[in-house]
Amino acid sequence: MEITKFIARQCIVPKLESRNKPDALKELTRLLFDKKKMRESGMALDQIVAREATESTGIGNGIAVPHARIPGMKTLACAVGRAVEGLDFLAVDRKPVHLIFMICYPPNQQTTYLNFVATVARLLGDKRHLEAMLAAPTSEEMFAVLEEVSLTFAAKHEEAVLKLKADPAIARVRDGHADLILLARLQLHLEMLAAAKTGKTQIKDRIEAIRGLVEPRILNHFDKLMKGRPPALVPVEGDTCQGCFIKLPTKFVQQVRQDIEHIHTCINCSRYIYVV
Repeated sequence: MEITKFIARQCIVPKLESRNKPDALKELTRLLFDKKKMRESGMALDQIVAREATESTGIGNGIAVPHARIPGMKTLACAVGRAVEGLDFLAVDRKPVHLIFMICYPPNQQTTYLNFVATVARLLGDKRHLEAMLAAPTSEEMFAVLEEVSLTFAAKHEEAVLKLKADPAIARVRDGHADLILLARLQLHLEMLAAAKTGKTQIKDRIEAIRGLVEPRILNHFDKLMKGRPPALVPVEGDTCQGCFIKLPTKFVQQVRQDIEHIHTCINCSRYIYVV
């Protein structure tokens, strides 16, 4: 994913005014509102604060990814703030957070959001990229760093995918893990197509290519879910299905987590699920 498609230069703050976590969340949420990325900031801030009270979004390596699902938004938007001295986010590694990616997205772009976060984590997991982001003096230069590393990563990923598709052994893979990856890619491209203004033909070609790799029975159920109550593939967080928001039995969630040979569905809403 080219993450700079979702980050505007004017939504990057090289030096946050805030000196603590709550104020930083307010500052970045307000920035997205001021730059007309969403219609109002109250709902987003309420969701973000509630999520942080349950579990910190400090993912380690000096990075935090607070987020909220906002009805009415057309596409994912992200504001980036840099805390030079670091903020206490109760991150998983207990280290101060220096880069905050504030993410707000519409409910029908959950896969886009998950891929966005995964790409941020992988890009800035490289020490050189992280240091470049921390050293860039202006918002324009911070954006340039993100754009360069994002485009390079996207190109390498596409090359790797093409190599895998050329391997005959890949066509014989048929387990739950492979199916989940294919469904995630399919759902992501459907979201991209819905939001795209250009390049729709290329996206449609990729969608057809992915569909050709999915087992017909699984694809049929996926299509029914996407038609009736999208998204069709959702994560389970804290034993709660993020499609119907029903808490699932812990024993069942453990089974889903451990059994990678089969693809599973929520026992309440029948969406395809995976555990994060």
